[in-house]
Amino acid sequence: MSGKVQRLDEICDIISKNPKEVPEETRKEFWRIVREIKKEKNPEESEIVKAAEIRDILFDAERGGTYSLRITLAIEGILGLLAVIGYLWALGFELNWLSIIGWNLNNWTIFVIRFLFVFAVIAFLYPFGRLIAGRWTGIRLLGMCRDQYYEPTLKIDYVTFLKAQPAKRKWFFFFAGFWTIITSLWLGIIGLIINLDFTALIPAVLLMLFEGHVVLSGNSKASGGEMGHYNREKHIEKAWKKRTGVK
Repeated sequence: MSGKVQRLDEICDIISKNPKEVPEETRKEFWRIVREIKKEKNPEESEIVKAAEIRDILFDAERGGTYSLRITLAIEGILGLLAVIGYLWALGFELNWLSIIGWNLNNWTIFVIRFLFVFAVIAFLYPFGRLIAGRWTGIRLLGMCRDQYYEPTLKIDYVTFLKAQPAKRKWFFFFAGFWTIITSLWLGIIGLIINLDFTALIPAVLLMLFEGHVVLSGNSKASGGEMGHYNREKHIEKAWKKRTGVK
């Protein structure tokens, strides 16, 4: 048994007793060991399995249950489609963009309705970005859960995640984040074609600015969303290449 596995066993015993009140030092040590596992060229199976077990205990304590992937994705897909239909319906009402900055209650009501439908499309279709990224990288997804902001997301199978190459972990998060921009852009194109509507392009621009800022700043915190995770895995990949000699 390696030293990491032995320490992970000890950490697992501590966490299992009270997953919702884990000592901060124990939590930090666990994630430090996880980073070390990610930097190994060929991490031991026992290390990966034990680390995944601990992560799932922490995850369930913080995020709650995980629900059937097929059923929840079907629901999300239907809700996303209904939101698209709602947006197309809202395009039937005239909105004067030249006077949008003026205080016109009718104009603003139509704009807000369109924007809410656009936001709903982005939110409901967001998990499909993770699904596509998972299929491409070989990272398995277990089901639907909530993220730290109580929005729907897909829970990662941590065993397949830790086994994936650093580059695949990095691009998994990048695509999942960029998917929100793709969603708002194609919706924006539809709006422009049908009724010269710019509503969906507003979140597209805002998302580009936010995600671009996160990537350029190197922010690897959870507050950076998927791009924050992308930065974290990018840093780990750099350390992995240096350690293993892989270019």
